[in-house]
Amino acid sequence: MLQPWRMKSPFLLALTAALLASPASADTLIYNVNGIQVGSRGKVEHFSALLIGGNGKVKFLLGPAAEGEIQPIPSGKSIKLENYKAVGVDMRGKTLIPGLIDAHGHVMELGIDATHLDVVGTRSLAELQQRLRDYAAAHPDTKWILGAGWNQELWPDKKFPTVADLDAIVPDRPVVLERVDGHALVANSAAMRAAGVTAQTPAPAGGEIINGVFVDTAKALINRVIPAPTQAEMDQAFAKAQQILLGFGVTGVGSMSTSLDDWNTFRRAGDAGTLNVRLMVYLLGLDPLKTIPHPTPWLYGDRLRAVGVKFFADGALGSRGAWLKQPYSDKPDTRGNQFHSDAELRSQQDTAAAAGFQIATHAIGDAANAQVIGNYEWLDGK
Repeated sequence: MLQPWRMKSPFLLALTAALLASPASADTLIYNVNGIQVGSRGKVEHFSALLIGGNGKVKFLLGPAAEGEIQPIPSGKSIKLENYKAVGVDMRGKTLIPGLIDAHGHVMELGIDATHLDVVGTRSLAELQQRLRDYAAAHPDTKWILGAGWNQELWPDKKFPTVADLDAIVPDRPVVLERVDGHALVANSAAMRAAGVTAQTPAPAGGEIINGVFVDTAKALINRVIPAPTQAEMDQAFAKAQQILLGFGVTGVGSMSTSLDDWNTFRRAGDAGTLNVRLMVYLLGLDPLKTIPHPTPWLYGDRLRAVGVKFFADGALGSRGAWLKQPYSDKPDTRGNQFHSDAELRSQQDTAAAAGFQIATHAIGDAANAQVIGNYEWLDGK
């Protein structure tokens, strides 16, 4: 899990501000740039300016011409810079590339994590504890302390945090910190009490509970009692996610594992005219299909579309939940977590495919990959 909100891109933000400031119906000339793109024939092309129409779409690229002019690409009539003084943006030679597309992202998680305790990059348990201590002191009225991003593989002893490690810092209110891969969380005693979980609570199929660490399907035991964010909080998180993405020039995302609440958040932004990133949505399992029974057309001016369904065959390697054919070398008592039988997974995939959706299945371990490949071959042969 990256921390893009820690970085800034003044160039991209300045360009965005300039475009927003231009009259809605006017062309906008972006000039004096070191422009680079891959052309329609697959070759790298360089340009020095581009003309953007009032609808926000690029009309054409331009290259050098006579002094005070720029030449359309391919060649055509020159444009005089002086004609675009009011709606021209001089980028002073900075590099400009097309918007980036992230093929696999978790948009809402990006925004939500940016508003919670950040434990990404901690180099030891002690550093995680110190961040938790500081956050708790700075947020005395926060009833549930939520955070994400720890990775025990970066720590000297590579040991998972425990319930006792969190209790030592915050014993009086629930704390839940998700692992960097999103496939495990660690909870303190207050959170476990709120969830009614004890040392005798069995782990559900496809999950594990180890000293306050809840892996894969076991996460639901804790997540079900965490107060759900309000619509306003979801909208704020999505706005934050868009700010982060656009700040890095990411203009399109394959939004994976999208819940119905996430989808409704995207729709609210579209209705409000604040959907500024293009989202190619893969829904989370079959539940959203009760409301979205088939793939949608492009909505909000090609900004939003539901195209697929995302399934999970196993967990992740870092939390020892990826389903392997052989035991883990550093945890020989487990081969990870198998989420579904062959028949169960095949039935779910078949239902989504019959409704016209593309299928994506998370499979990390070699055993999970073998299962998914076998199921895809079965579906292809139908």
